[in-house]
Amino acid sequence: MIVILHNTASSILAEKIKNDILNSFKNHVSVVAMSDSEISLWPCEEEWNDLLMVLYDHSQFSEEADEFVSSFLGKRPDTALILPVALESSCPIPPKAVSMYKALPYDPKDALESEKSIICRAGAMLGLRLQGRDTKIFISYRAQDGRDIAEQLHDHLLTLGHKPWLDEAKELDGYTKILPGEPVQIEIEKALDEASLLLLIDTPASLESKWIKAEVNIADGKLIPILPIVFRPESDPKKGPRFRTLLSLQRWLEVSFNEPPAKTILSSVDLDNIVLELETYLCDIFMRKCRIPFQVKKNFIKAGYDWNALNQSLSVYKSQQQHSARIRTTVHSHCSIYSTIYPPSFRHFKEFLSTQPHATYSLFIYDGDLLADEDLAEWLDIETIILHHQEISALLASNFTKVGNA
Repeated sequence: MIVILHNTASSILAEKIKNDILNSFKNHVSVVAMSDSEISLWPCEEEWNDLLMVLYDHSQFSEEADEFVSSFLGKRPDTALILPVALESSCPIPPKAVSMYKALPYDPKDALESEKSIICRAGAMLGLRLQGRDTKIFISYRAQDGRDIAEQLHDHLLTLGHKPWLDEAKELDGYTKILPGEPVQIEIEKALDEASLLLLIDTPASLESKWIKAEVNIADGKLIPILPIVFRPESDPKKGPRFRTLLSLQRWLEVSFNEPPAKTILSSVDLDNIVLELETYLCDIFMRKCRIPFQVKKNFIKAGYDWNALNQSLSVYKSQQQHSARIRTTVHSHCSIYSTIYPPSFRHFKEFLSTQPHATYSLFIYDGDLLADEDLAEWLDIETIILHHQEISALLASNFTKVGNA
């Protein structure tokens, strides 16, 4: 549940944001706009993904609104998600009970971009919770030339309400998260089990690290999205991640530097750009995890199949249609969380299928641009059908004989 708390002056904007969120997330979230002059109880029972959005300006924040926020936080000491939105540049610090949270600025001169940022930020926050991994961002780096960068990002993400995981970050007892004598890979796997995204600090020395390679492989196996932040000297003409498998993600951010990266101090612009890319990516993942299975399920149900999650974390579903007492069609479907065909995702889907009873058909369903047959040639095999989610209806209607223009 998302509640947008606002004053009377921002009622129209609150309704606009509400409708934008509903449209963006295909009605997979509930949204209520609540005026501070008509405060009521939280609209539903407490849920793990409740988000309170507070629109505020120079106007006085009412006692009723402050009590509502305090009650929201008090009832969710470990799960509260709150997003203040500053409607005026002269009011960067949120009021009263909201003051401990950093506000997202809203620029009325660029309303379209500001509203997009609000949706991305809300989607990122909900996307972290959607995966059930305790809202953690795993920061992967090579200590030799990435520690300072990683620590700056860790501290900045903390101020925004994220829960970044960094091995070198000290716990309350002064020790790092992985203690001397502990098996490193096991601890990495535990941390990634709770992660919603792997933020890769891709510095010149990172490719030499066996632990970074292990972290990337583990994340791929768990379908945890990876965002490479690529640090290159301005004189380096190359582009993209140093890890070649990540090139196919078509998602990374380039950051240039003059000094060796170990001495790089990230500017506020760099930090904002990284966070924007991170949160936009999480928002994209969140919407795809909602939208693609929903659309595919609808097509299967319409065609007379049932629809069940075979492995929710791997986005694998099982559908069956009983034609007669002896004849039944079974379909295993993977709804990709990426906007392209990501090779590790395809490989792990195939590996998972090898552990399951044989199905009549196996579908790898991708999003993004509709690919031509020649673009899919390298992926084609006799066991798996690769198709865009828009092709599902035609495939089912033809009893698995027609895809696209075939």
